[in-house]
Amino acid sequence: MLTISAVAFCGRAFSFSADSIAAMGRFPAFCVNVYRNVDRFINSTDSAYVCPSGYAMNVKLRSAGWTDFNSFYFDGDDQIRLHLPFTATVGCEAAFMGLSLGYDISVNRLFGAVDRAKSRINFEFSSALLAGRFYSMRNADGMRLSYLAGSRDIDCYFNGMETDTWGLEAFYFFNSRKYSYAAATTYGRIQKKSQGSFITGLAYQHQKLDFDFSRLPESLKPSLPEEWRNLRYTADGDSFSIAGGYGFNWVPRQKYNVGIIAVVMPTLNYGFLNSARRNYSFRINYRLTMSAIYNHDRWFGGVVVKSDLANIYSRHSTLTSALWVIEAKIGWRFNIR
Repeated sequence: MLTISAVAFCGRAFSFSADSIAAMGRFPAFCVNVYRNVDRFINSTDSAYVCPSGYAMNVKLRSAGWTDFNSFYFDGDDQIRLHLPFTATVGCEAAFMGLSLGYDISVNRLFGAVDRAKSRINFEFSSALLAGRFYSMRNADGMRLSYLAGSRDIDCYFNGMETDTWGLEAFYFFNSRKYSYAAATTYGRIQKKSQGSFITGLAYQHQKLDFDFSRLPESLKPSLPEEWRNLRYTADGDSFSIAGGYGFNWVPRQKYNVGIIAVVMPTLNYGFLNSARRNYSFRINYRLTMSAIYNHDRWFGGVVVKSDLANIYSRHSTLTSALWVIEAKIGWRFNIR
């Protein structure tokens, strides 16, 4: 507020352009110079394949839905399957360069269902060379039990569980000059010709799981092995992953982009797993992203579907945990001078 008032007092027009900011003084000029050098390093592309949108800002209307699943396998069979009722939101988002701010309203709340819209947080950064993400998800509201030891006609609510997960990850694109991750996921660039790239990366995740099967209805417990009828399955630890995968953008015609990204993440976990002692354990995570994007000058829109699946191995069982997210957006790009 003080800076804007001072500029207005001096009779100068305020501008977000780099040249205008550099003209404010020696330190702003230094910051702009550093920014331009970093931007040149991480955002250089082959203009025959990838081009910027041409606008620094955009606004979007968005709708999103997500759900997660947890399935326990022991003795080679799918014995317990839990799922979360679908959570839906609608909202808006404003973005400037690589920064965005949005707000969502829960559709579930409007119809009187469980409101879990604010228990999932996701922040993403992307450039031509690198992409990063912070995410957080918490469930203390329970899940629906839909399958137990061969019985498919079960539909009861299980509130003996709590999960809390957050993590950081960063990815590097080997063919960043010709392939754009942002064109397929964040609408930040435009892919002009079909192209793909190998992907590598690093990830950290902290996860806490608690499933208390003693809180299952008594009528269902005989369907489980005896040692599981009052079992409390707990996991609390830190995971470190190395990622490898491939992304491809198909441009069937001008203005259209269809993207697919598949990543496998072998993971080493150190923490508690049904034990009072910390131990090392091995996990595998899988990530799949599919998108369909349309660009028309300032206007754009599309659908992005993401899945995140993890297998957690213990001595007597395997837990498969999956998250599915679908997002639809329509937006408009513009500049402020």
